[in-house]
Amino acid sequence: MTGRRSPGTAAARRPPRRNPRAWRRTLGQCAGFAAIVLQALGAGAAHAQAAIPVKREILALYDSAQEGVANATRIHRFAEMPLNHLGYILRFQDVRAKLPEAAEIARYRGVLTWFAGPVADGDGYLDWADRVLQANLRYVILGDVGAPINPDTLPAVNRLLGPAGVRHTGDIVGPTLGTRVTLADSGLVQFECRLGPVLPDYPILEAANALERVGVMLETPPDDGARTSVLVSIGERGAYAAWNYEMCHQRPPLYQGQWLINPFDFFRAAFGADDSPIPDTTTASGNRIYFNVLGSDGLTRPSRIEAFGDGSATAGEVDFHQLIEPYRSLPATLELHGQELANSEKSGSQTQLLLKQVLKEPGVDLLGRPLQVTLSRFDSEYPSVSNLAPLFSAEPEHFINKPMSDDAAYASQSEPGESGFAALLQTVAGTDSPRRLKPFNLNEHAYAGEYPALLRSVQTILSAASAAPVTPVSANRYAAIVVGFQNARIERIGAAAWRISDRGALQTVRFDAAEGRVVDYRASVGVIGSKQVGSTLYVALDERVDPAIVALAAQSSAASAGGLALVDSRWMIHTVVREGCGLRFEAHGYGDGSFSWSGASGRYTISVDRKGQDLWRGEAESDPAGQLRFTLPLSAIEPVNVRIGCIVDSASRGN
Repeated sequence: MTGRRSPGTAAARRPPRRNPRAWRRTLGQCAGFAAIVLQALGAGAAHAQAAIPVKREILALYDSAQEGVANATRIHRFAEMPLNHLGYILRFQDVRAKLPEAAEIARYRGVLTWFAGPVADGDGYLDWADRVLQANLRYVILGDVGAPINPDTLPAVNRLLGPAGVRHTGDIVGPTLGTRVTLADSGLVQFECRLGPVLPDYPILEAANALERVGVMLETPPDDGARTSVLVSIGERGAYAAWNYEMCHQRPPLYQGQWLINPFDFFRAAFGADDSPIPDTTTASGNRIYFNVLGSDGLTRPSRIEAFGDGSATAGEVDFHQLIEPYRSLPATLELHGQELANSEKSGSQTQLLLKQVLKEPGVDLLGRPLQVTLSRFDSEYPSVSNLAPLFSAEPEHFINKPMSDDAAYASQSEPGESGFAALLQTVAGTDSPRRLKPFNLNEHAYAGEYPALLRSVQTILSAASAAPVTPVSANRYAAIVVGFQNARIERIGAAAWRISDRGALQTVRFDAAEGRVVDYRASVGVIGSKQVGSTLYVALDERVDPAIVALAAQSSAASAGGLALVDSRWMIHTVVREGCGLRFEAHGYGDGSFSWSGASGRYTISVDRKGQDLWRGEAESDPAGQLRFTLPLSAIEPVNVRIGCIVDSASRGN
């Protein structure tokens, strides 16, 4: 690609005047927006199927007598993150409080329980479950069924287990010496740990009519008659995994526990997940999201870094010169709390003066919505995805969790004078492959500028982020994306078409197991592009188009073609308007703007302006695979307008 910056200094000194090109651009944008509206109306009419809402809420039942508050439950700590990944939102309900009426249940996709034993009012719970099952909801049971097993309760217990395709005999085997594993479906079980030679005690559950898939089947010892027991099952309208056969090591410390079942595939099958799009909070513009929260703790404490200045520098000054200035291509969001928050309001205070200096940096902003820090690690010490935080807390307020732990979570691992925080990169790697579970998230405190080892660890992480193919955003943007996940509504409007609305800042939806399918751009509205990562298809939406319509087609279908389509970009883009074989859009972001587009052919001109003033012009050529790649060497923290136009050679004009 070749290009040049356009001169702007002289123009900036001239008095303002009407710019005819800017007026034409404004009129063009209005026409483009009108075209988008007409396209949406036409696409809506083309998909004749009545809209069917995609239910995303799951009622999560817990017993406060067994586990305390909702935030301490196994469902929240272990199961909610995989369910968030599948697009579900959990609503927690204590069984000791009044349970929802059957009419209120219709909004939910299903019910999930994970009891450690029978609840206090087992009969009342079974009566309620009987009424819920008549509403044709999915019912997923992990661990104990929640009621005593005896001849009086067994009929109701088996009605509860029926949707999972199993029937309780009332018998339990223990000790298990002589038991044999006759079936262990590798697609459903032995995800992070394996069935050991000494098996936990287990109930005898027989296969029932609704059984569709067996995850674990055991055979009792010969002296028990060699009976079979199904301990992990998927049924027509539910699923079941017996206690100690859903996870291994269910004793303190619980962070050493690991999934026996594959929570992603188990819950996908259990709740009947279809081919609908999944709102995705990890990805923007085709790349993994990156954001950084710098906590203000220790901002004005003296730094212990001897090599910095004359030794009188504060930790915050070291942060500014060592963690912010050298990494201007990465944004940082400052989180004020405690004494620093109070001092920031005192005129002329050291904190206020330092904050003014830091906030002058274009890539630094203040956190506008609290993000909750919690344990969220996946590394050699925390070897299970069960230690990754869900998107929200379990309280009704749904506080947003930070995706990854901060530096304080690694302090106990460090030797004197050292820092273990660089181990965060293990979590970063483990949550990107084989499935992208979290954005790349750095959370450090200002006292990093006080300790040399911690400072080096943060620099190591920042260097890794600088080299990674990410789309950097403010932490405030990430919070808005998570809110969009919570509010988004999805409706199926065709065999392979969906309408997505009320998504706010969330602009990526994901299709899992999407082999052989591509976006049908001609039948879609508000779709900027798509990117295939393994079997997963990420689809980028235009935030200025709501609702958007996403339609898929077979990979061999010519209907999928639609000109230039975004593969990935370091910048966020929106208001995309197609112009013949080219297009134009608005963009903002951090660092140089690298772009990759599919559907290209030949040479293209690229021009960039801001508020009518030219900033850069260049050319780029597509490769044999139809990919157009270029980098814009300028800042877009203040949004810019980009136009891509195709160059028609003389031979083509002659034809």
